[in-house]
Amino acid sequence: MSAELTESDMSRRETRSRSADDEQPRRRMVDIVVPVFNEEAYIDELIARIEKLGLSDSLIFVDNGSTDGTVDRILRHREVRLVRHEQNQGYGASIRHGIEFGDAEIVVIIDGDLEYQPEEIPLLLDSLSEHPVVFCSRWLRPENNPALYLRRFGNRTMTTLFNWLYGQRVTDLYTGMKGFRRDALPLHSLTRNGFEHAVEFAAMTAMSGHNIHEIPVEYRPRQLGDSKMRHVPEALKLGFFLLVFRLPRRR
Repeated sequence: MSAELTESDMSRRETRSRSADDEQPRRRMVDIVVPVFNEEAYIDELIARIEKLGLSDSLIFVDNGSTDGTVDRILRHREVRLVRHEQNQGYGASIRHGIEFGDAEIVVIIDGDLEYQPEEIPLLLDSLSEHPVVFCSRWLRPENNPALYLRRFGNRTMTTLFNWLYGQRVTDLYTGMKGFRRDALPLHSLTRNGFEHAVEFAAMTAMSGHNIHEIPVEYRPRQLGDSKMRHVPEALKLGFFLLVFRLPRRR
């Protein structure tokens, strides 16, 4: 079965199947949420590599208003699911809507540009059998591209601040690959639409009483296109939200 959900459908939770003889879907073990924006060059390879893991029907792509052929590429693969934003709503909105669309006990989030390797997903799933929340850390694997460490300063600064404020011991707060058990977190409390979602999710995890576990993963910086994150302004904004999320919330 394949299903497509548009932005206007999200409030009604209706799906439109591309299969004429649609059947009742089975409950999946894992949902793999992939936020994408103009990632046409990577879609086919990403799906092929996850298909080799036997998990292609777990894929939930969330297209964030792409203007290239990303959606057309996804629609060629009948086994995957697609949520479409009619306009760019932000990275956090894509992840939230992908989580809401699925119902599997385990949720994996992975960026769609193949910087993180799909072949690491089984290792992540193994770790989730013992830990409720697992982050995939670029910094725990020293053999990753040395040039990556030139970009580490801002991440490390914000990660250190997060650890100090929330009593955690993570090394890669802004990882683009993570997993969690759905019933372990109050996911309804997520509201942020931009890259600050990463901070909100980590803060929610810590405030829920969980320690974030990390595993080392291979990381290959993107070869095509540009990063969607503007690092300096985003770092300042994320530092602000680290403080905001630590404050007691009004009821």
